[in-house]
Amino acid sequence: MSLIRKQNVFHAKPTHRTLRAALTLVIAVGPFAAAQTPLTSKPAADVIAANLHFDLPDSPGTLFTGSSSSGDANSADPDSPDPSYADPNGAQTTPTGPRPKAAAHLKMIVNPGEVAQPMPVRDKVLGGLASSVSLFSATGWLAAAGWEQLLNSSPNYGTDSGAFGQRLGAAAIRGVSEGVFSNSLFAPLFHEDPRYYVMGKGHPFFKRLVYAGTRAIITRTDSGHTRPNFSLLAGNAAGSALTIPYYPAQNTSFKEVAETFGGSIGGSALGFVVDEFIVDALIDLHIRKKPQQP
Repeated sequence: MSLIRKQNVFHAKPTHRTLRAALTLVIAVGPFAAAQTPLTSKPAADVIAANLHFDLPDSPGTLFTGSSSSGDANSADPDSPDPSYADPNGAQTTPTGPRPKAAAHLKMIVNPGEVAQPMPVRDKVLGGLASSVSLFSATGWLAAAGWEQLLNSSPNYGTDSGAFGQRLGAAAIRGVSEGVFSNSLFAPLFHEDPRYYVMGKGHPFFKRLVYAGTRAIITRTDSGHTRPNFSLLAGNAAGSALTIPYYPAQNTSFKEVAETFGGSIGGSALGFVVDEFIVDALIDLHIRKKPQQP
């Protein structure tokens, strides 16, 4: 009888943890879903004027013209130059040209001077899937697992080599799930642009640092408006909630899941900072050539 009870408890525990994960997921994502606003289409001049009211506009390099809807974006010519290029001070300049034609749907970074067309749902889904398993993302998993191993922090697998492997696997699962939820699911749902717009060297270092670090909580909509980054916040919340089935039991309380969510937001902010400065660093280290001026 005692053995049967133990077996029943063993089989019930994963189900209980899965239900907790589902409930936590609903609670975490609910406020973001409630905050969703419908997609609107406004003239490019209005979009530019709205963005210039902010010292740190979400789209410092490029704004697009034409319809803002995802459906109309499919009919836009990706190779046609966009004349509406505004720097943060409002100066109108001519962009260097359209975005590279090869694998444009996989590129989640918009560099200064590139023409960023509206991103249709298909590109968000494919781009989110690709970026979630990219070399850059894998580097983030290694860094997170190494830091957790060094501090012997959550998830508490121990400190031996086997524990590092477990942490690396957990970081990969969490990173992929958060990326897919944020970019492939919630970005289309909330009508938000999941791409990162690089501010570039023409701005003070501290301004670029603050801008990059705040992209985890501030983004732009498909129509070009600045607002809270609901898709990334909801995606990280969902990914954090889903750690309950595979994290150690001591790391699955509401407090622990909330701390995991906070760490994920910090990791996202750090990733944007790297996106902002990585090209400059590679050029300074003579690993990458300085781009030619047009």
